[in-house]
This record gives sequence, C-alpha cells and structure tokens, in this order.
Amino acid sequence: MLPLEDITVLDLTRMLPGPYCTMILGDLGANIIRVEDPNYPYANPPPFFQKGRYRESAFNSIIMRNKKSITLNLKKEKARGVFYELVKHADVVLDTYRPKVMDKLKIDYETLSSINPSIICCSLTGYGQYGPYEQIAGHDLNYIGICGILDLNRQRAIFGQENQERPPIVPGLQAADVGGGLVTTIGILGALMERERNPEKRGQYLDIAMTDCVFSFMPMAAAYHFSKDLNDGKITPINPLHGELPLYAVFKTKDNNYLSVGAIELKFRREVFLGIGREDLILKGNPVGEEKEYVYEEMQKEFLKKTQKEWMEIFINKDACVMPVNSFEEACEDPQIKARNMVVKLEHPKFGEVQNIASPIKMSRTPLKTRSLAPKVGQHTKEILRNLNYSDEDIRDLKRNGII
Repeated sequence: MLPLEDITVLDLTRMLPGPYCTMILGDLGANIIRVEDPNYPYANPPPFFQKGRYRESAFNSIIMRNKKSITLNLKKEKARGVFYELVKHADVVLDTYRPKVMDKLKIDYETLSSINPSIICCSLTGYGQYGPYEQIAGHDLNYIGICGILDLNRQRAIFGQENQERPPIVPGLQAADVGGGLVTTIGILGALMERERNPEKRGQYLDIAMTDCVFSFMPMAAAYHFSKDLNDGKITPINPLHGELPLYAVFKTKDNNYLSVGAIELKFRREVFLGIGREDLILKGNPVGEEKEYVYEEMQKEFLKKTQKEWMEIFINKDACVMPVNSFEEACEDPQIKARNMVVKLEHPKFGEVQNIASPIKMSRTPLKTRSLAPKVGQHTKEILRNLNYSDEDIRDLKRNGII
C-alpha cells in the first residue's frame, strides 16, 4: 500500500505549480482527480510527442501522470452540484485561481467545509490571499524578482571595474513554481496529519503564496542582511552565493565546457589547488579585492589547460567538490542520474516507449512508480460520475446541457 492510497485530492490547478504538487501526491499514491475546463487554451503546452497528426504534450506526460480527469463547467449550478458530490468523498481541494474566484464560483472553503467538515482546502497563488499585490497577475520571474533571488543571479563583480554593468540573468529553472509546488505538498501533508490528530477530524484552509515560498528560500541572504547592523562594527563578509568567491564559482575548460567548484571549506580548497597543481594558492582560499582577481585568473588559466573530461578524471576521486556543468541531455546520461534510475521508460499505447522523470522519493518497502499515464482532458468523466451513482442517462443530460 502506498502512503497516500486512501487520500483523494480534487485538483483545480493549471500550468506548473499546482500540477507539480499533485504529481508528488499522486506518486505517493493519492487519488488525484483533475477538474478541468476543456476550453482552457494552455492545457496542452509544447513540446509534444507526435505520430502523424496525433500529438500529446510531453510536458503533461510528466506532471499529469498518476491522475484522472473530469471536465466540469463550474460556472453552472448543476456542475457545482457534481463538484459538491466529489467534495463529500474527498480529502483535499487544491486551486491556483486568483483570490476571490473560489468565492464567486461558490466553492470556497466556507462552502465546502459545510458539505464536508474534514475537507482541507489549499490555495496556491503568486502573492497570497491578501496584500497589495493579491489581484496582480504574475509568473515565476516576477516572484523571484520581488523576493530578491533575481538580484542575486548576476555575473560576479570584478575588482577595479566599479562601473561594470551586471544585469540580472533570467534563470532556466522556475524556482517559485516548483518551490511553491513543493511547499504546498508539505503544507497539505502537514494538514492531513493534523486532521488525524484532532478529535473532530476537521480540515482547514491553507493560503500559500509562491512569493512567500521563494522569499523563505534565502536563509543565507537573510543572515547577511539581518546581521549587518549587529556585528559590532565589523565588515560583513562576502555572501558566497553572489559568485564573489573563486572557490565557489564556475570555470571554463579547454574544450569550452565548464566545471562547478563548490570548495568553501578549507579541506576542499586544499584539494582543488592540489588538483590543479597550484599548491601556492592554498593560503589564498578566501581572498578579497585585487588578490581575489589574481586567484580567479590563476585558477581559470589552469582549468583551460585540460578538457572537462580530463579534469573529472583528476577530481572524481578527490574530496574537492568539483563536478561538471551538464546540459539536461548530458544529465540524463550522467552515471549518478542513471544509477538512481531517475529516467524511466513507460509504454504508451500510441507512441510505444516514452521517457519520464522518476520520483526522487526512494522508499524501501513501498517504492513509488508511474501507475498511469497522463490523462486526456475529461478522459475519466464518465467513470468518475458513475462512481458517484450518476446513470448513463444523467451523464448524457449533463453533456447536453454543457455541464460536462
């Protein structure tokens, strides 16, 4: 039995953050029922698996696995009646609508908890249910911009070039979307545990903002900021996450590839300098100013003498925190990723063998796996309605009236 096998989640979410959360819950065994609008234009984002004229979203194949799908027009009263029936048998309702939309649709927590007092409702939004930005549209880049992460994501400052322009660099990973999905998963699991402990088995409402999530992801930046006025007048050390330290940086190799060096501690620094044949730099592991530029330049000169592969043959057995910078394609072939079985192959009825990302949660007794492929929008509408005791005539009537 999987950990969440007896839990049912009604998933009203779109795009990446909410579906990422329910992907994890589904991997853990929860019964995920996606309640979808068939007219939503971004339901099948590129890229696609394609065979002839038939295609499916490759993105959805990952984040929509282990889920079922029903279509409901929640703007109609009869559709809400169906949804209320689903709520009676559910444990969690997750939405990513803007604040107050759930109230307008009459599926807010107050309404749903009157139907099922044990229901846990969670809203995952960009800015949360209150505050001056609550109704402002946003995406991942906006949230990491507000919280300070984007400001950290710049090329390093070069000593002596005070007027150097260092604009923020757009990252290739959606930290707020994925991070928001992860925090939401933790919040839902915590609420489920609390519900089992309280005598009335009552649920509760969770308000999670992606901006709050990514703001909380920066304890290092927070530590430097909060301590700057409370350090007895001493100069605040350099925050290594700005890329200001030679031993926490990226270096180019002879074949135009890169290595990541994360040797913050003295024992790791020593191994890096010994590995590149520069024992003379060991005592310069935490330099500032002009000396910092000297160490950077000398390290880069050395790394340009060998290819990435040649350097890894030297460093793979050293305690030095040096690893290659892989593309995603290279990552899929990396021996560590392969050893952990992080890329799995699934059988698809149309495309044959397709690849997917495995769950990173490795359980010894109840291993997780992809039990079902991503559904088409509305694929399980009839099945779900029949389980709620709707007759075939009822289902036909709902379809005629645009309810499903």
